[in-house]
Amino acid sequence: MRKAILELIPRAEEVISYGMPAFKVNGNTVAGLLSNKNHVGYYPFSGSVLHLFPKELSKYSTTKSAIHVPIDKPLPKGLMAKLIRARISQCPVKQGKVDLKKYESKDSIWRELGLAAPARRGLVDNGILKLSDLKKLSKAELAGIHGIGSNALGILLKARQANKR
Repeated sequence: MRKAILELIPRAEEVISYGMPAFKVNGNTVAGLLSNKNHVGYYPFSGSVLHLFPKELSKYSTTKSAIHVPIDKPLPKGLMAKLIRARISQCPVKQGKVDLKKYESKDSIWRELGLAAPARRGLVDNGILKLSDLKKLSKAELAGIHGIGSNALGILLKARQANKR
């Protein structure tokens, strides 16, 4: 199933999210897989995707946010493509709810550090526009900014420490 997901979204970033291997597109987690004793859990990372496919998922055990796929019968690639497209269509950038131009002139320092777009947008939205602004926030406050995951937090803390010297 991992191979099929990467064929469907070859530019996906492979990450660990909620303790499972997952796949991000444009900073949004769009699929995850979790191995269990009797099945593989497929997670679209949204509770509002699976109900869109009642017929296609009728032969699987599901919860609001997961499909329990028998180990010996992976999800068909076509169904995964539908699930991934549905999830991507819900992402704020794809829906046009985020004006990316607003951030282009303000996030260059965060771009240089290699932060993903959601983390950069979170910092800009919170008025954190330069390295010296990081001093204003505790580690917990930084971690609480929307879009800041463990990877971004590590980068920011390292940059903050380097900026103190």
